[in-house]
Amino acid sequence: MKVVQRGFFVLLLSLSTLSQLYGNDKYFSWLDPNLKQRARIDLITGELLKESTPGNWRVHGTIKVDPGIVLHLPPTVSNHYFFSPDSQKLIFTLAGTGQVFELNFLSKTLKRIDQTFYSGYNFGADVFERNAQIYSVGGVGFWTYSRAITYFDKNTAEWQAIRPKNFGPESIFDGYQGYSKLTDKFYTGGSEEGKYLENNPLSIDVNCYVYDFKTNEWTLLGEINAELLEQQNREIIWNGNYFVQFSREKVYLIDPVKNAVFVYKSNKEQFQGGEYRYAVGDEIYCYWNRDNGPISKLSIREIESKAIYLGPFYSPPSKWLYYAGIGFGSLALLGLFYFRKRTKEAKKLTFDLQEKLLLKSLMDLTADSFLSTVEVNEILGLSGKTLENQRRIRLNIIAQVNQKIQLFFQIDNAIERHPSPEDKRLSRYSLNSAALKVLKNQF
Repeated sequence: MKVVQRGFFVLLLSLSTLSQLYGNDKYFSWLDPNLKQRARIDLITGELLKESTPGNWRVHGTIKVDPGIVLHLPPTVSNHYFFSPDSQKLIFTLAGTGQVFELNFLSKTLKRIDQTFYSGYNFGADVFERNAQIYSVGGVGFWTYSRAITYFDKNTAEWQAIRPKNFGPESIFDGYQGYSKLTDKFYTGGSEEGKYLENNPLSIDVNCYVYDFKTNEWTLLGEINAELLEQQNREIIWNGNYFVQFSREKVYLIDPVKNAVFVYKSNKEQFQGGEYRYAVGDEIYCYWNRDNGPISKLSIREIESKAIYLGPFYSPPSKWLYYAGIGFGSLALLGLFYFRKRTKEAKKLTFDLQEKLLLKSLMDLTADSFLSTVEVNEILGLSGKTLENQRRIRLNIIAQVNQKIQLFFQIDNAIERHPSPEDKRLSRYSLNSAALKVLKNQF
């Protein structure tokens, strides 16, 4: 009888353990870049499922899942994914664990390929691919924030750390995080930071930094545009060129390389990022959860065509803070030194030929006169280019001129953009009075 009771108890214990282990659905998920549809593997059953229509999933075969994988999964599964160059394999990283898995579409197998032992420090880390290697930067875990830069070494099947030459941000978590293949640099800013201590609330780092993989150094770029940080419920995704920030009735396109922010406002649309966000080329897909269809889908190119220039993404660190730190004992001397420094920098303000021609034409306008888009294109020598290239080059040149004037004279939006009274879709341009005054002295 005791043997029967003992066996019954073991059975109940086993069922309880299995219930805890398999009670929650666990998937590795990704977005098929060709079909533009979500797919996932049920790690418990091995079923390969694809979303035929929003919220409707169909089984497309079975994947042989290594049984040991399930034993080491956290309660909630969140993954990143990377396709091999021939698209025959898919690499997954499991958030916060350092675990790396390989899905082979030919053999229909899923196996773990890393030998990670220590984990838990990098939940919410930014994971990306660089030169066919997977990198993980920052994250949070063990009641502290991380700024570690690591990469997965395929030869040792372990994660290796990179030791920069200098200190960067205190925290790399949430906010603006993205690797630019164009510059081979990692941009970070607006991270959540703070100490897990009583009466020490969490805060946001308002600065933007960049890490250069070639020099192995961090650089402080400056303070992030205040309007971006003030937006409530902001949701951000990086597509390789832009940070796309959803802010309900607004969507921002943020270019950290060119240091420019564009914004599109609409009273008829709601821009929401959702919990799951995918960037595939020019398109952004957003979902509330794993099962239902997308809540939004947008084309960056389309938003870019409607957006207007807002200002720089970040402003360089104020030099007066540096001077105050080394000469606070003499305010009069500090003020004089700062004035001379700013005057010297202003004399260095230079414009290229296109910028000079545009500014000269704007300065020659009479009161209440404007340059049309066609006139600006002719001045810049863009008439022979396509309409899309004309618009892109024109906006970039105007943004660059505005940035230079703002940097040296602290005048925002020197070249102003106005809707045409005849057709609101068309624009016309003029100089604001403050910029006109300082530019006449400059030239």
